[in-house]
Amino acid sequence: MSRLAAIDLVFLLLENQIRPTHMSSGLILQPPAGEEKTFVARLLQALRAAEPGKPFNQRLKWLQGGVASWEPAQADPLYHVRHVAIPGPGTREQLDDTLALLNAPMLDRAYPLWQCFVIEGLENGQCALFLKLHHALIDGEGGIKLLRAALSENPRDKQIRALWATRAKQPGRKPISVSRSQLQRISAQINGLPAGIKDISSGLLELGAQALKLKPQQAALPFQAPDTPFNTHLRSSARCYADCQIPLQRVKAVARASACTVNDVMLASIDDSLHKYLAEVGATVDTPLVAAMPLSTRVKGEEASGNQVTTDLVSMGQPGAAITDRLQQIHDNTGKVKDKARNMSVARRQTHLMLLLGLTTVPEMIPGVDAAPSANLLISNMAGPAEQLYLGGAAVRAMFGLPILPPTPCLNITFVSLMGNICLGVASTPESMSNPRRYIQFLLASFAELELALGAKHAAAKGMSRRKVTPGKAVSRSRAGKKRALKKAVRPKTMLKKATRKKA
Repeated sequence: MSRLAAIDLVFLLLENQIRPTHMSSGLILQPPAGEEKTFVARLLQALRAAEPGKPFNQRLKWLQGGVASWEPAQADPLYHVRHVAIPGPGTREQLDDTLALLNAPMLDRAYPLWQCFVIEGLENGQCALFLKLHHALIDGEGGIKLLRAALSENPRDKQIRALWATRAKQPGRKPISVSRSQLQRISAQINGLPAGIKDISSGLLELGAQALKLKPQQAALPFQAPDTPFNTHLRSSARCYADCQIPLQRVKAVARASACTVNDVMLASIDDSLHKYLAEVGATVDTPLVAAMPLSTRVKGEEASGNQVTTDLVSMGQPGAAITDRLQQIHDNTGKVKDKARNMSVARRQTHLMLLLGLTTVPEMIPGVDAAPSANLLISNMAGPAEQLYLGGAAVRAMFGLPILPPTPCLNITFVSLMGNICLGVASTPESMSNPRRYIQFLLASFAELELALGAKHAAAKGMSRRKVTPGKAVSRSRAGKKRALKKAVRPKTMLKKATRKKA
């Protein structure tokens, strides 16, 4: 029996029927030539025959005081691996509607907390593999690593490897003693960490000093985000989903032209398109939007299950800013947040994450409390494999994600780099963003605008995006140097816009 870490337990404690906390993602597969009619049957047979390994062969056991541990369990292949067929024509919209239906229910806690759906009937003879994994089992980056291990670079490799298949024993974290209540359990783990009390206290003092403007602000502070339609509260398990893909070489060309990161470029596109969407629905804001953004704390090479992540609040660009100015503002803000995270101990990271998760539940726990929003959306970014991949000889054509929604805000945008593309998924409730496909149109338009402003589209077409870029060089530049590079890249257009504004 292995005990749950504090952060893993939080994902269980926050969960209810209208707020499931499982992660969901999937692949669209093109069956191998000659197996158009037989591949789905072969896939189902292989997945159901695969013996689950840790943590997929464990189920919850609740202990005294409402805390939990993992205990060994025999997985039922017919429960965990399901078969679904979509009627013709099998469009992407039909798939999105089917995924919303399959993703709504909580995972049954009497079983190991995962399920897989093999979906056939898509256009062009394609099929999909859809996975639901509880966030208490593993975090997003850990899930990506397991998914990569199940795929092959060889199109002639016909072996089908299940993500949950038995593997060599992975390093885990040292278990913490179980206390008699949920709060005591979490407190005991945090206090048991090296220098925990000292780090937590100093972290709270630092937050207070920034709020009083006694120290420079490193990240957005709680309860200071503008009110938006996204800041509604969950009312049901109904969800709306949409996704898109952008060639990674185009995003990298923009990043090079601006001396920013791929993450900064995507954040600027997301932010600019959110303002466009808010303007269309008549809900503009006069202060920057704030994103709650998970940051991975995994050490390179670490394969432990559970969650190795913290979260912070990131202020986005100013409303009405030109998109190149917005990119620079976001670059500066994310740099401050990264500097802050590097200086935080494990104890402070875990405490900070639980504090922010707790803030989202305050209105639900205390009737009548309607605090100002701390964030307007959740944004996650993960790096996946770059090479073309196959499962049992079937080519992976796309990856899609169905992001988790917190109690509020009810908007989550997640993107992952995969096989030369940025695969971006949007999740919302009908009350917060009823038409995420319309938002995707704004997103693609904002990225194209940024690309054009920096001349990056022409550079990518010339093949400059194929030049190898050393990550260390971009990281080693000073923030001031990057700012100068961005200004130099966009000086003609920026100066023209400023002059026009002054003349008006």
